Amino acid sequence: MASILIIDDDKFIRKTFLDLLAPKGHDVFTLETAEAGLAFIGTEEPDLIFLDLKLPGMDGLSFLEKLRLKKYDIPVVVITGYANVDTSVQAMKLGAKDYIRKPFNIEEILLIVDKIVQEKQRDDQLAYFQKQKDTILGYGDIIGNSKPMQNIYRFIDQVAASPKTTVLIRGETGTGKELVARAIHYKSERGNKPFIEVNCSAFQETLLEAELFGYEAGAFTNATQRKKGLMELAHNGSFFLDEIGDMAPGLQAKILKVLEKQTFRRVGGTKEIMVDTRIISASSRDIDKCIKAGTFREDLYYRLNVATVELPPLRERKEDVLILAEHFLKSYNAEFKKNILGISDSLKDRLINHSWPGNVRELKNTIERAVLFEQGKMLHGETITLTERSIKKEDEPGKISIGDQGVSLYDLERSLIIQALHKANYNQTKAAGLLGLTRETLKYRLKKYKIKH
Repeated sequence: MASILIIDDDKFIRKTFLDLLAPKGHDVFTLETAEAGLAFIGTEEPDLIFLDLKLPGMDGLSFLEKLRLKKYDIPVVVITGYANVDTSVQAMKLGAKDYIRKPFNIEEILLIVDKIVQEKQRDDQLAYFQKQKDTILGYGDIIGNSKPMQNIYRFIDQVAASPKTTVLIRGETGTGKELVARAIHYKSERGNKPFIEVNCSAFQETLLEAELFGYEAGAFTNATQRKKGLMELAHNGSFFLDEIGDMAPGLQAKILKVLEKQTFRRVGGTKEIMVDTRIISASSRDIDKCIKAGTFREDLYYRLNVATVELPPLRERKEDVLILAEHFLKSYNAEFKKNILGISDSLKDRLINHSWPGNVRELKNTIERAVLFEQGKMLHGETITLTERSIKKEDEPGKISIGDQGVSLYDLERSLIIQALHKANYNQTKAAGLLGLTRETLKYRLKKYKIKH
């Protein structure tokens, strides 16, 4: 479905377009002048414009010139009642996508709308793709030959063959949940369509809703234009909701609606928008405990949990540690333009025996630092520091201990964030690294827990 603007001073033509396109599910807006059209696109920015070339005041060609100067990327189909080919050609040179002549051929209009709307959707999706750095084919960066990983590969193949099935991926932070989600998408028949992802813990509730579903102009302060949400971009593809256990209950209800009815509304909107997308979700939290605590909807859990997999922590697949380390060594050799030949035997023992609380992500970061600072031809223990995470002593800031009455998880997380900030000298990027978080996620949690420097 698309937002379509008709600019024509003929009332009959405006009504013809409205009666033709509105029943197809499109949002149709009609205006009489080019000046009104320019004001309209300043807030709405429609997906398609039908423009009469002969208008009172500013004519259609002048309108196209204004659009080009303002760098609006909106497809325009010009309407002409004259057999003047030169005028139509001039309009095309100014950026018009196509033209139609009066009297109209109804089938021609419908074909033009379908073609341009599909092209616009493709272009929007392509623009999103260009922001993504990684393209995953097959199993991509999922590496390991251990028995637990062989089970994961089988799961990916089975679920990929069923492109509508919802998937829930469980696992500790750093186990590769996003990589599994990408592999499921790219191995499925949806693989040539968008894979859109969002981290639910990185946004406040209102911001996450706007990011997911988009918003209408005037929906809130500074919402001067309509904005499509990521859910629309995921049409015919897959949508990955990372850390869904952190999603607010109000938004959980809206995700449930998408799963049950395949529709949603933009923030501030009244129109139901159809979307066909496979929902893949992931969480490092224990969702069962969240349900008992009343922070996660049980009905949503049942819809997400159609196919579920638990990713093993790295400490439970020790045989993969050196395979991963060698892979990361090769990758960072290329990135840093180095020629480190391998890993020393003494360091191999340390890597295998480490518990890796941050899992594959911690191992990757460890090898990156080692390659960056290594001056010799082999990675040695001197270039790597492996420390187990532990609660600090009582005299250090942010200390919290479990008493006879138990402990608040809220207070515990807040305490760990404060400890990380102290340890990192209040450098948020370093503190986020200590906690296995992104900087954006840390900033969100600083606000959530009301932690000030």
